[in-house]
Amino acid sequence: MAEFFDVTLADVVDFFNGKAIKPGQEGDYPAYGSNGLIGGSSEWKYDNSIVIGRVGAYCGSVAYCKSRFWASDNTIVAKPKSGDVRYFYYLLKELGLNRYAGGAAQPLVTQTVLKGVPARIPDVSTQRRIASILSAYDDLIENNTRRIAILEEMARRIYEEWFVRFRFPGHEQVKMVESELGLIPEGWGIAPFTELFDVRYGKTLPTKNLCSDGKYPVYGGGGVIGRHDEYVVPGPTCLITSRGNGSGTVWRTTEQAFVTNNSFVVVPKGRFAGASHGFAQLFSSYSPIKTVLGGAAQPQLTLDGLASLRVVGCPSELCLEADSLIQPMFNLANKLHEKNANLRATRDLLLPKLISGELNVSHLHEPEGAISA
Repeated sequence: MAEFFDVTLADVVDFFNGKAIKPGQEGDYPAYGSNGLIGGSSEWKYDNSIVIGRVGAYCGSVAYCKSRFWASDNTIVAKPKSGDVRYFYYLLKELGLNRYAGGAAQPLVTQTVLKGVPARIPDVSTQRRIASILSAYDDLIENNTRRIAILEEMARRIYEEWFVRFRFPGHEQVKMVESELGLIPEGWGIAPFTELFDVRYGKTLPTKNLCSDGKYPVYGGGGVIGRHDEYVVPGPTCLITSRGNGSGTVWRTTEQAFVTNNSFVVVPKGRFAGASHGFAQLFSSYSPIKTVLGGAAQPQLTLDGLASLRVVGCPSELCLEADSLIQPMFNLANKLHEKNANLRATRDLLLPKLISGELNVSHLHEPEGAISA
């Protein structure tokens, strides 16, 4: 059984302040803000280190970058004095650093506070064993995420080729004709968005009804905001954010889910009936939805706005032909999303047990290629 030692973070970790950078810049090196990647940088300042959110809503968040990177002034960079860097990344995640935030106007953690945080750590060989178990899950998640991105890009390119550039199978024999939206293939048409899709608001769900252990994820205006014991959509579904700065953003659920009234649920109908959520997402993504945004205090998309939006509609047989190519890609991507959810759940179950020493790993072989500070 490995022996654990009581320390403060100042005993085992060096801390450094990040430096200002504008979000969204490009460069060869990743740039991190308080909630992870915010763009790129032409310069780097750190490598193989841990990035901690310093200020704001994501104060205390923890990220790890093995390569060279830039860290903004909204972060604190942590580098172990010795030992396995990945182990310390998982240790800091488990410590829940947001608990140590102060600040009146907005949450804030400082180096001084972090240095005094107590922790228990094992010897280096045990650190490496723990890190190898947890990182195996993260490596699988990262690999699946890359596969999802490739599948979605393949689907996007098919859609763009057929329905944006109008280079669908047999396009050489189809005449282009004038329309109110410009040149379109003969036999296609212009229709209101709501003639091609059934669009409805999600359901109202008071914040007090959110929970952490509900059966179904709850989707707000841009992602999962909690869980609930009921669902609104029975499976993967196209969504459009209806309120806030993300209004008009098109995305999707990947499973049964509760969708709040901060998003529209979008289902193909009419000549597009039978098409998938994947086709609906792509169609909506390439439609000029943001041109019909309203709202004085903040951007807002309404049913009336979508009803006024006129879009190009292709023949139903071409829609279904494209969908037969696109939907298998989205189906596989959805399965990979589900696998990632299971991997994260298992990793998060193991994390506190491994970090605390509740699970004994001393009988395991020490991994090769461990990442040391």
